[in-house]
Amino acid sequence: MNSFEKKILEWIERHLYIIIAIVVTVMAIVARCSLSEFVSGDARKFLLPWYYHIEENGLYSQIGDYNLLYQFMIWLMTRLPIKAIYSYKILSCAFDFAMAIIVGFFVHRLSNENKNWNSIIAYSAVLLCPTVFLNSAAWAQCDVIYSAFAVLGIYLLDREQYNLSLISLGVSFAFKLHAVFVLPIYLFVYFKKRRFSLLRFTIVPATMLVLASPLLFWGRNILDTFSIYASQTKTYPAMAKNYPSAWLLFCKAEDESQYMLYKTAAIIFTVFMIAVFMVYWIREKYDPSGRSLVIMTFLLAYTTVLFLPAMHERYGFIYEILGIILAILIPKTIPLCAGLIAVSLGTYGGFLCRTDVWPEDLTWTNFILYVAYVVILTRELKKEQQIAVVPAEQ
Repeated sequence: MNSFEKKILEWIERHLYIIIAIVVTVMAIVARCSLSEFVSGDARKFLLPWYYHIEENGLYSQIGDYNLLYQFMIWLMTRLPIKAIYSYKILSCAFDFAMAIIVGFFVHRLSNENKNWNSIIAYSAVLLCPTVFLNSAAWAQCDVIYSAFAVLGIYLLDREQYNLSLISLGVSFAFKLHAVFVLPIYLFVYFKKRRFSLLRFTIVPATMLVLASPLLFWGRNILDTFSIYASQTKTYPAMAKNYPSAWLLFCKAEDESQYMLYKTAAIIFTVFMIAVFMVYWIREKYDPSGRSLVIMTFLLAYTTVLFLPAMHERYGFIYEILGIILAILIPKTIPLCAGLIAVSLGTYGGFLCRTDVWPEDLTWTNFILYVAYVVILTRELKKEQQIAVVPAEQ
């Protein structure tokens, strides 16, 4: 090997992190561009008609079931000289990269060793995760937007920057009601740490109102930002909408009569399950910080989606992202994370590609994954507690 080759290899070794990040970024962009012309059923039936309606009529009246902030962003997109479907996809794909960066920083903070490598792996895993780029670049959905702010909120919560964390949660809620999946961890941190007042939770609706304020120009009632969500809870009268919910183990997915019969009991059971976790963690004196915070957030979010009625196939997006973080921090959960992605791909395929889906198989797989996560992560919480106690005693 001559001196020139050595210098090249040494240069590559010194800048390996940057090189990998650039290569992954290019691959992620190419993957998303390759899906640019695909128009999903949701885009054809909902997103594009909303776009053209807003382009013609402005935002004087509610269109669709998205909140005011996203409607305002659609109006901004109508000002751009590009195809409507591209506008939706570019917006969501931009947040794919924002999410990857947030997750990379979060993993760097939580890693005990190999911080840089873990950050690059986290960044790459999010960008190249099939459900992430299919959601944004194929489906043109915006789940990554509310999820990015939700994960940022958890990151800030771990840093005990409570005001900023609640603002981030408010932004997440301003995009989608699904931010409620991470709300339980805020309540647990409030009760366990007792470092901020319950009044600070008013930051969340205040943030939502501020972000909805541009719609006042069109004469909209600023309180629509909350009433829209109230109406959404009545839109889909089914125990599950293409999501492998635990309730499908004994009832039919879209039987409205069964939904009306079981929905209240399902909601109460979900709250009970969340309470069981919290009471157990309080009894065991687990500290919601660092890795433990991510574990707790993941378990509460997964529990909420798995047991609440009327869940859609994309509602697992937030806990799948948290699952990627856990897979890097706790390698034994890698097979479980792969299982989560596989289950979601099964539901995505039925919607995007009209492939045959076996709901019973997906439901059992999802439930088994959940049980496995509960067992493994409960043990990990115990380990985290022991690690925290030993230095304190020394």
